[in-house]
Amino acid sequence: MSNPSPATRRTVTMAVGVVMPVHNEEELLDAALTSLEMAFAELSGWGLQQRVVIVLDSCVDESARVAKHWIHQLRRRQRTLKATIVTSSHRNVGLARQLGCSALLERWADVDQARIWLATTDADSRVPQDWLRTQVLRHEAGVDVWCGRVSVVDWSNHLVETATLWQSAYEAEPQPVHGTSLGFSAKMYCAAGGFRALHSGEDRALRRELANIGAVVHYDSSLRVQTSGRRKARAPLGFAHALNVIGSSLRLSAQG
Repeated sequence: MSNPSPATRRTVTMAVGVVMPVHNEEELLDAALTSLEMAFAELSGWGLQQRVVIVLDSCVDESARVAKHWIHQLRRRQRTLKATIVTSSHRNVGLARQLGCSALLERWADVDQARIWLATTDADSRVPQDWLRTQVLRHEAGVDVWCGRVSVVDWSNHLVETATLWQSAYEAEPQPVHGTSLGFSAKMYCAAGGFRALHSGEDRALRRELANIGAVVHYDSSLRVQTSGRRKARAPLGFAHALNVIGSSLRLSAQG
């Protein structure tokens, strides 16, 4: 795909917003937000409205302090990227993403939804620098939904065999969907009914609904969000759970 300059690209997109749910992520949150800021910097000069919504979901650690400090520093560094904090007490990742998207759409109520691009990531993940630029260019080319891949940055809490098995199965999967690396047109998002209030699987449910209404879906295997390989899951059946299932299976096989 070509990479046109801001002066030569089409002008489909007017606003780009990212939603980041947070549940007790004081250790990883700052790095996640810093990576997002760098990704937004790739859109500088494009004349886009830019905003991050941080959804603090049932946090009992220092995540709120980390988020507020980052926003304070962000305001001192630049004026283009804005940030908003939303709170939830439901400990439900689907609802958290839903609340974040709603906050963005309310902020941009006067903008044509077809010209708004929304994306989601997670507080234990770091997005690559061209993460948003790639999505916006795909949007400009007619894509409604963009699905990126992930890579695990630290396997120290898992068996070596777990990494090998997961990687092999993952690379063979043609169309993975991750809430930590997902983007979509606001118009299509609303037409599909938005995120459902699911404790896990909300990303795949949304992709399914978007595909059902005819959305153009693009699966990108080149860009990978670096995500945590921790064993303690935040979502009941999320990524950490999947890794733990592989590890448990391996240990049972060894015992047998």
